[in-house]
Amino acid sequence: MRGGPAIYGILSTDTDVSAIVSTRIYPEIAAQGSDLPLVVYRFSGLRPSDTKSGVSTLDEETYNMVAISTSYTDVTDLSEKIRAALDRYTGTVNSVEVQSIEFIDYDVDYDATNEVYAAATEFTLRIKI
Repeated sequence: MRGGPAIYGILSTDTDVSAIVSTRIYPEIAAQGSDLPLVVYRFSGLRPSDTKSGVSTLDEETYNMVAISTSYTDVTDLSEKIRAALDRYTGTVNSVEVQSIEFIDYDVDYDATNEVYAAATEFTLRIKI
């Protein structure tokens, strides 16, 4: 969806986020063996805002930002920086007009098989069409 390029543009130019992950910001899935820490942004839903009998001029897109690291402290710090970069953002980035971004939810889990922590932060993006 349209929010993906906006998310990448915001996170990759945010100095606090890029200081931690550089350009390791991936849509949907990161390649196996990718260096850590990294961020994966995953599209999870779309809700159009129809206007009377016309098509939507504003879509709400929901995304999960998944920060992955071998350290709990690092993954929570990265998640806080992602939230600071995205929450209440407004503007045009990568030709996508973002009316607003809203922080929704946060969760941390440990993957014992891969020995990594994953912190998922959920956001809703209001994208003008």
